Amino acid sequence: MENNLKQICNSKNLLHTKVVMDLNITQETISSYETGRVFPSSDILIKLANYYNTSIDYLLCCTKYNMPINDIKPNNISDDDLYC
Repeated sequence: MENNLKQICNSKNLLHTKVVMDLNITQETISSYETGRVFPSSDILIKLANYYNTSIDYLLCCTKYNMPINDIKPNNISDDDLYC
């Protein structure tokens, strides 16, 4: 996970200070995720994926494709069906 999380943060030119403020986490926490010392909970994974507009699969290095969430969702599924 650490490679894709760090890469996506850099590609969007985001500073850690902005990310930690927006997600209400600490600098140490985001650094721990990026280095692989700590693995985020499922709630945090969802927040990170939404924040970076990518899939959890990408953050977990299960795919090499960093696609916006709307490009992943099939056309025949409504937002109400997709999200809890």
